[in-house]
Amino acid sequence: MPTRFETVDEFLAAQSPERRAEVDALRALVREAEPGLVEIVKWNSPSYTLDGVDRLTINAAGRGPVRLILHFGTKRGEQKGATPTFAGDPDGLLTWHSDIRASLTLPPADEPVDRRDAVVAVIQAWLADSGSNR
Repeated sequence: MPTRFETVDEFLAAQSPERRAEVDALRALVREAEPGLVEIVKWNSPSYTLDGVDRLTINAAGRGPVRLILHFGTKRGEQKGATPTFAGDPDGLLTWHSDIRASLTLPPADEPVDRRDAVVAVIQAWLADSGSNR
């Protein structure tokens, strides 16, 4: 049975050094985007709430890249295949999974600073969007 993590520290301790470095880099971008987020463990991963609503989750499971899942919590219905209306991703960094859920991958450490800044800007725009038009 997979380990169930109660805290972010437990989650981090269970990661390989390379994976932990990637998760910590993504956590730093999230904190830079919005220092007021509350970091918790939900869905057995580091997750972030804003005003009590789940908005971001780090997905480090499997062998693929560490991803940040951007969502609007669990109370809103999700339509897979529906066209998203979010306009805060001018560089096309997001991969859409439904009308209210997208993901982005951690930029490689050797990427230019403007790519990192673009990731922070997308996170900020996502958090500013209440999703009320969905």
